[in-house]
Order: sequence, then structure tokens, then C-alpha cells
Amino acid sequence: MKNFKSSLILIACISWMAFPAIATYADNNQDKRSSTQITTPIKSKRQLAREVLVELGIGKQYDLYFWNSVDIAYGTGTRTKFSEWLQNTLARVAGWKYVESQYVSRLEANFSEAELQELLELSKRPLLKKLLRFQIQAYEETGEKRAKLLYRAWDDYNSGKIEIPSNLIK
Repeated sequence: MKNFKSSLILIACISWMAFPAIATYADNNQDKRSSTQITTPIKSKRQLAREVLVELGIGKQYDLYFWNSVDIAYGTGTRTKFSEWLQNTLARVAGWKYVESQYVSRLEANFSEAELQELLELSKRPLLKKLLRFQIQAYEETGEKRAKLLYRAWDDYNSGKIEIPSNLIK
């Protein structure tokens, strides 16, 4: 038993004395490993601008707004398979993918990198995401009323009920 206690004390002393050397060795190796690790590059202003637009759902909103064109042209005030097809077709042939780069460029030109980073952080906050979802949902829910109003305005214009100001007629 005495030899066992002596052995434990010897192991404890060796460990206690060796620990600083082991810790220093581990720290040096960690420094070498971390200096060789690939770091993620800082995002460019363009990347930040695009990410802000994606987080805010601007592309989805842009494509949704084609409903206004459908509502004026089709004008039933109800969503049908044809009106949905027409809206999807307009989004496909003239939608977000054709103008996204202009939006990104505009955002990039008008906001600093720090401002874009702040906008990105804000756009990821749950309360703002909730507000954006509400806005899109409200737009979709008011679709039938908007369709009727837009069609009536277009019909009134075509039937002469809405007069064009004389300074606009040439």
C-alpha cells in the first residue's frame, strides 16, 4: 500500500511538473493549426447587398406585384387557374431575375458596407421577419379587392369616365 501511495505521489508530481510543458506545446500547435486554417472571406458590398434583398424577400414581392398587371388585364377580381398562370408567366418572363442586379447595384451604391451589414442583421431579426411576412400576406389577402378596383379604374379610363388632363394629351 505504501508503494502504491508513493507511486501516486510520483505520478502526481510528474504530471504537475509536466502540465505547463504540455499546455505550452498544445497552445503552440493550436496557433500553428489556426494560422493554417482557411478563414471565410469578408463579404463584399455586392454580396451584402444581395443578401439583404434576399432576407427582405424583395424578389418575392417584386414577382407578386405582377398581380396588378393581371388584375388590370383580366379583371375578374377572383383568382383562377388562368390568372395564376398569367401571373406566374409574367414573373417568369419579366420577373425578379431580370432586375435583381440593378437592385443590388442600387443598394450597393447608396449604402456603406457598415450600413449593409446593419441592414442584414436587422433583416434577420424575428420581429422584422414577422412584419415582412405580414406585409406579403396582407398584399395577397387584398388581391380580390385590388383586382376589382384596378379593373374598374381601367374600364373607367377606357370608357372615358376618367379624363386625361389636357396638358398630357398631344
